[in-house]
Amino acid sequence: MNPNCARCGKIVYPTEKVNCLDKFWHKACFHCETCKMTLNMKNYKGYEKKPYCNACATRRSLRRTRAKVSA
Repeated sequence: MNPNCARCGKIVYPTEKVNCLDKFWHKACFHCETCKMTLNMKNYKGYEKKPYCNACATRRSLRRTRAKVSA
């Protein structure tokens, strides 16, 4: 049985499947949570089981670090 896409919930067939972050995605659905840039296995960063591009992951990491420092 084919799994459902983590983003859209539709069936993911083997020819379009991306298996990443313990989930399955359509290639078109595997994009950055923030800026929607299309990602692949070489240019994504996982954060809380969600995909981000390098730029957005860095910004998210910096915000989180600043929040810890000011607390």
